[in-house]
Amino acid sequence: MLDRCITDVSLSKAEYQRLVPELQARLFDLEQMLLEARIPTIFVFEGWAGTAKARTIATLTRRLDPRGFRVYPITPPRTYEQQYPWLYRFWLKIPSYGQMTFFDRSWYRELLAAYTTDGDQDRWRTRCEDAVVFERQLADDGAFILKFWLHITKKQQARRFKKLLSDPLQSWRVTDEDRWQHRHYKRVYRVVEEMLVRTDTAFAPWQIVPAADKYYARLYILQTIVGALESRLGITAIDRGASIDDSGEALRRYNLSIRIPVLGGATNTDTVRPSPSAEEAGHQLTTTPMSNGSVVVTVPVVSPTYAASPLQRVDLSLRLDDETYHRELKRLQAKLYLLGLQVYHQKRPVVIVFEGWDAAGKGGAIQRLTAELDPRAYIVHAIAAPTGDDKARHYLYRFWRRLPPRGQFAVFDRSWYGRVLVERVEGFARPEEWRRAYAEINQFERQLVDFGTIIAKFWLHISPEEQLRRFEQRQNVPYKAWKLTDEDWRNREKWPAYLAAVDEMLLRTSTPFAPWTIVEAEDKKFARIKVLRTAVDVLESELGVVKLE
Repeated sequence: MLDRCITDVSLSKAEYQRLVPELQARLFDLEQMLLEARIPTIFVFEGWAGTAKARTIATLTRRLDPRGFRVYPITPPRTYEQQYPWLYRFWLKIPSYGQMTFFDRSWYRELLAAYTTDGDQDRWRTRCEDAVVFERQLADDGAFILKFWLHITKKQQARRFKKLLSDPLQSWRVTDEDRWQHRHYKRVYRVVEEMLVRTDTAFAPWQIVPAADKYYARLYILQTIVGALESRLGITAIDRGASIDDSGEALRRYNLSIRIPVLGGATNTDTVRPSPSAEEAGHQLTTTPMSNGSVVVTVPVVSPTYAASPLQRVDLSLRLDDETYHRELKRLQAKLYLLGLQVYHQKRPVVIVFEGWDAAGKGGAIQRLTAELDPRAYIVHAIAAPTGDDKARHYLYRFWRRLPPRGQFAVFDRSWYGRVLVERVEGFARPEEWRRAYAEINQFERQLVDFGTIIAKFWLHISPEEQLRRFEQRQNVPYKAWKLTDEDWRNREKWPAYLAAVDEMLLRTSTPFAPWTIVEAEDKKFARIKVLRTAVDVLESELGVVKLE
């Protein structure tokens, strides 16, 4: 890709000053329209040292409303950031819906460092895949992503460095990292070429920018961004009008009349569309003639849960007597205390997920699990409906920011699986959103495991009859009544829909690196011991067996 970039192109300062104000005004109007359309936008600026990425970003943002964008200069990870998976700090910086984010360097800085300094090619390729997955998840959620590589030759870079070093006020800009890059230009060039090929996608394309001339580079980037955003928003030259005034008002009168196109819309060829559910559509193909002569074929999505339901095989008659319960509880909690010390010493993060029916006993199991752990070593996240910043971003954002650092536990009382459970059943997520969530969740957990995270996931299963009994008990006990809500009663009416959702979740997200454990929770004592025993087994398989004296 880089070998096709002609770097010795230029633009006169007069021509630059003539064209830039109009483009900046158009970008200002687009900022307002993106906010109204709730489209998050991400602009990534990478390139050779000395290509003035920061000044280029300043040109883009000069006319923008500062409330509508953020600029993140990315440096090597700090000590505390190294306690989390490598993409953690970038997930925390994703824009909210309708906001712009400019990255002066990005996750690609770490990709290049992983190859050029560590030399671990397998790790580097895995990180390339992680970057593509990260961008795909954001793009699927509606984000608009453009990535720029500012390109200059080694000779041009040498001239830039010489000029900067000759100025006492600018010499600090040339760092040891920049000098290393210049000395190893050919080596870095080959790595950049492969990185661009591996991470150039339709949903997050790379733009190679000839950056030898600053005026040409900045105008090129402005034109690319404005043109791409107008295309995304469906704006044509007629919509823009003949001219745009400096106040940026010329486009705003079109805000209410411009129709935002739906991504992935049908073309004039035959189209296959999955129906919302197999129950609604039956098992027959339906065809709908279109006005353009094509035929839309609707294919029912047959849930795999009906073929092999994991919950159908659960034996809810399992019980545990009091003597065995108290003996095992004491033993397993002692082991968990020792394993908690190993988690700290071996610097392994631990994620424990609890899902289950309302009143299945998740809170009681969590209480027994954490009873003997050092309270400084864990945090329990009770997950409810998203609010605030969590609601304004990709659904995985609120879980990334709650991940544990090395050496600590994070216990989730409900989790990211709400996407394929309550959000699916209650209609809070569109069918295409919860369907792709299975792969997104598997990718998320795979990245955690690659970092060294130990994951245990529990589904606490009870019968509808036992749930009703516990609801009535809660209703009649004052100190438990607060747990019971109208929502709990209403959800009982949707038990079959939730059951189908749970079955599919268990089948599609139980992986070798993060398997589900189904807990027979009709008897609370049995359920709690199974949770503790499984947690001990998972931790010992990763940390080594601990012995009680």
